[in-house]
Amino acid sequence: MSTHTSPALRPLLLFLLLLTCLPVRADPRAKLLVVTENSSWLSTLDGQGNLAGPNTQQVKDILNRAGLKADFQVLPWARAFSIATHRPNTLIYSIARTPSRESQFVWLGPLAHMQRVFYRLNREPTSAPQSLDEVKSCCKVCVVNHDVQEEFLQTAGFAQNRQYIATNSPLDCPRLLQSGAAQLLIADPEQLRSQLARLKLPNDQFQAAFTLPPGDELYLAANPQSDPQLIQAIIEAMPPQKAH
Repeated sequence: MSTHTSPALRPLLLFLLLLTCLPVRADPRAKLLVVTENSSWLSTLDGQGNLAGPNTQQVKDILNRAGLKADFQVLPWARAFSIATHRPNTLIYSIARTPSRESQFVWLGPLAHMQRVFYRLNREPTSAPQSLDEVKSCCKVCVVNHDVQEEFLQTAGFAQNRQYIATNSPLDCPRLLQSGAAQLLIADPEQLRSQLARLKLPNDQFQAAFTLPPGDELYLAANPQSDPQLIQAIIEAMPPQKAH
């Protein structure tokens, strides 16, 4: 077979060769996944199974302004966190920005602020602890697996299963306090009210023991391997940050 190329075909072959050399960029509007949890007042499933909550609406508004479509998945927090750290073109909310997480995500912008309040049952006869050292010596704290509160306790020197319990859902924590398996839980006041409403438990069964300032800002974040065009579009669509 002859290897001679017709002069008329050479421009076409050159064009095709150039096409194969061009970098292929992902479409920022394709395969965008957003993960969150069904466990707080900021993102929750309503009675019809629809994802709702103020932070959910904020994220949807941001994506609308960016002209992006996404699939939302509601998952246990540990699974949502794992997916967001491993899958490109994945967003996660509402996630606290901490030093240990800084390099794991692109931090697109804050959505809300969360207080860190220790709660206990109202019927407890002993005096409430007023410091972390007192908590370590008197109580077992319920937190969510891979949540910022577990990270906070670990940094403060709390030992799992001895000084704190990690569950898959914060809805487990009020039940564990009622059963006596834990004596304290950590939550934002609005977060706890939302959880108790879902569990059909009265608010007056729980009381605040003490609050640790400051709380945490909760962010919309992205996997760092996400498409740069997608990241830029979301950043430009974020609302202006208010001065503190």
